[in-house]
Amino acid sequence: MKNRYFIIFMLIGLMFHSCVEYVDGVDINPNAFTEAPGELVIGQAELTFVELFSGESNRLAGIFTDHFTGADRQFISYNNYNVTAGDFTSSWGSVYSGGYAQAKIAREDAQAQGNVVLQGIAEIMMAAFAGETTLLYGDVPFSQAADVDQFPDPLYDGQIEVLQGVQGLLSSALGNVGSATVNDFYGSNIFVSNDATWAEVAHSLKARYYLAAKNYEMALTEAQLGIATPNADLLSLHTSASGGQNLYYQFGALARAGYLTVEGSTLKNLVDGTTPRLLATPGDTERGAVYFDGIELNYTDGGYFAIDAPAHLVTWVETKLIEAEAAARTGGDGLTPFNAVRDYLATLYGGDFPHSTATGNDLILQILEEKYISLIGQLSVFSDVRRTGNALGVAIKSNTAQTIPQRFLYPQSEVDTNDNFTGLINLFAPTAINQ
Repeated sequence: MKNRYFIIFMLIGLMFHSCVEYVDGVDINPNAFTEAPGELVIGQAELTFVELFSGESNRLAGIFTDHFTGADRQFISYNNYNVTAGDFTSSWGSVYSGGYAQAKIAREDAQAQGNVVLQGIAEIMMAAFAGETTLLYGDVPFSQAADVDQFPDPLYDGQIEVLQGVQGLLSSALGNVGSATVNDFYGSNIFVSNDATWAEVAHSLKARYYLAAKNYEMALTEAQLGIATPNADLLSLHTSASGGQNLYYQFGALARAGYLTVEGSTLKNLVDGTTPRLLATPGDTERGAVYFDGIELNYTDGGYFAIDAPAHLVTWVETKLIEAEAAARTGGDGLTPFNAVRDYLATLYGGDFPHSTATGNDLILQILEEKYISLIGQLSVFSDVRRTGNALGVAIKSNTAQTIPQRFLYPQSEVDTNDNFTGLINLFAPTAINQ
């Protein structure tokens, strides 16, 4: 009898063990990845990088700097500087979750693999996300950002400290990327295939952020090491395929036609001659035909915002104009790099872009004006207008405002969920570097 019970219990035990082995792992979804190699994750960061420099933030900054006119529905409110914290939740979340966090994951994986080039590219992405975000908002999470397990409510770092950290990331990147080209190393499906190198991109970004911080000596040094030819620009790759179109085109031609125009804008008035240029530029007629289609942005074939037109992310023109301004402000030769840009524009648009012979503050203002026009729809213009105290006299569009907006509002998501949120700050309160 005892032997019979023993055999029964043994059979039950074997059956239970077999069932456990049979169902082991059935609750694991093979398509729900908990981690991915850095070589794949960096692509998500790069896509968000493109969005950062040609998406929602650019449209709003372009309204604030009077590149664009908000002409329909809520964009009429934006044109009068009537924005709320909720208007910034999407772009903030995209930068931190889709951009900075993914770049950080790629960097950590690259460090574990000993892949120094990938590590450097990830550091460039992290630097750009942090750099642009602090320029837009002021104090932002940085040292505790994208570490939700350890810091679910990240502290805010001061803007000056964040920009110092950004320079550190870019310096580290320069020690890692070597001579790697964008096309050959993790950029071929995201960026236009040309002569761009990650090192030159990093130097140009360093110049951009030193300029924003008013460190003109270092801005000059880095600009001279930055993108060396127009064929080495960092440009986003777009096609006519669904989901692959230029982001301005997706918004203005497909999703929200008529919301964003240039009617009566400072930019349109300068380009079409309604407002005289500081440096007379007949070639603006040809440039305007590429930029604009009447009072609309030019979404047609060959237009600046066409369906397959690249977005200008980090460019030779910006780099040379940084060099020109920084040199002019530090007693150096600003004319040569400025006139080099004018020569390039003449070739690009086929019009007349005469050289400047100005000196002193007149030269600086001409450089700023050319940059304001050449970098249409780009975030750096918003930085320049605030940094210089609106030296160009960009139109203030609200009857109740004394200046253009000085920052983006912190998003509602931070107000609601971050226990270390720094507190609400007025749209017209300058950030630390512009006080």
